[in-house]
Order: sequence, then C-alpha cells, then structure tokens
Amino acid sequence: MVDIKEFWEGEAEGYDAGIKEELATNLDVQWKKLIFDNSPQKPKLNILDIGTGPGFFPVILGQEGHNVTGIDVTNNMITWAKKNTEAYGVKATLLTMDTHHLDFKDNSFDVVLNRNVTWTLKNPEDAYKEWKRVLKPGGSLIIFDACWYLWMFDKKLEKIYMENAKRVKEKYGRNIHQHANQDEEDKMSKELYMSDKRRPGWDLMTLLELGFKEVKADRDITDLIWTEKNKDINWPTPQFMVCAKK
Repeated sequence: MVDIKEFWEGEAEGYDAGIKEELATNLDVQWKKLIFDNSPQKPKLNILDIGTGPGFFPVILGQEGHNVTGIDVTNNMITWAKKNTEAYGVKATLLTMDTHHLDFKDNSFDVVLNRNVTWTLKNPEDAYKEWKRVLKPGGSLIIFDACWYLWMFDKKLEKIYMENAKRVKEKYGRNIHQHANQDEEDKMSKELYMSDKRRPGWDLMTLLELGFKEVKADRDITDLIWTEKNKDINWPTPQFMVCAKK
C-alpha cells in the first residue's frame, strides 16, 4: 500500500499552484454560497476544514470573519496554507492532524467540511463517525468530492476516460490528473477504499446509518464552482456535494 501521507507531502507545491489560480478567479462567491446556504445561520461560525491542503477554505471563509480551523495529515500542505492565509490577511488555526483521529473535544464545530479529500481516506466510515463527534448538535457536515477513479473499475467509464485523456493530452499537453509522482498516484488510486464506490450514493447510505439527519446530495455542482478549463478536462467526473446535519 502506498504511504498516503508521504505521497501528499510531495504534492503540496503543485496543489498550492492550483489553489493560487483558483483564488485569482471569482469562484469563491459560489463556494461560499453553497457552504453558507447549508450551514447553521449564525453570524460567526466555528468551521473545521478537513484536509485543508494549501488553505483554500481558510482563506475564503476567513475573509467572511468566521473562525476557521484547517487540518491536514501532511506538514507541507500546512506550511503552504499558513503562507496563503498570511498573504491574504486572514487568521486561521492550521494544524497537522490525522483526519480519522481528531484532537478536538466533542461538539466543537458548527460546520465540518472538506473538498476532494474523502476519496483518499483509509477508513471513511470511521472518519465520518469522528467528524460527527466533533460537530455540535444541529451542525452541518458538507462534503465536496468526485468519483475520480471509478473508471478503473467500470469498463464503460474506462472507455470514456481514456478517450478524454487522449483529447486532453492533445489539447493541453498534460494528463487529466497532474501529480509529482504519477506512478505512485496510479497505484494508490487502485488501492484506496473509495475508488470503486458509486458516490454520492455510498455517502448518503453511510451517513444515514451513522445517524445523521437531513442527508442530501447534489450530484453535479461543476457549473457553479469549476472554471471552464477544469470542466473541459474533468467533465466525466463531476463534482458532487453531500450535506447532513448532526
């Protein structure tokens, strides 16, 4: 099994470049609307961003005056997140921490959210239990992700993916997924628990079984929060959103 922590340590700089490109757009408006429309209606929220990476959510949510804590399993991601929050003049608590084992008290946060993180989890059900523990009663869990590697387990999707990969290479001179260590990424993607799951259906069923309330999903939010280039490259794997209440 690929060491997930070590893999992402090597990806931090590349992800930081992507975050900086995204922060230069006006897509933060749509991200904030999706988040706040599905959060408790309070003037100042305590928000936990799980798998914060280079700090996109701490930047855009901190700009709105909320208390944001960002955690990531990798030291390098947190280093970049600290640089970005400082550059944008926002305050956030940024910590290196295992997403499956949170060093927070029960009922600490109004919102627990993450983006493109759950597909990397070793044991997502245990992680979801832990996220529920730190949520306040009535608090919101918001998950953004995509079925990035389901094509490896579905022949029909594989055909679509490979045709798109060829087109992307010809048009942009790049792979669909750009990683510093592509071989390790391919190996890891085949091994991860979530890769063959049909989502967000899996998430909805799991969250209901764990006792979450008002569980719902939007299967495709790409028109709201992706650039035209991102949509052109990743259209076979649309971004979805899952929301639930404790």
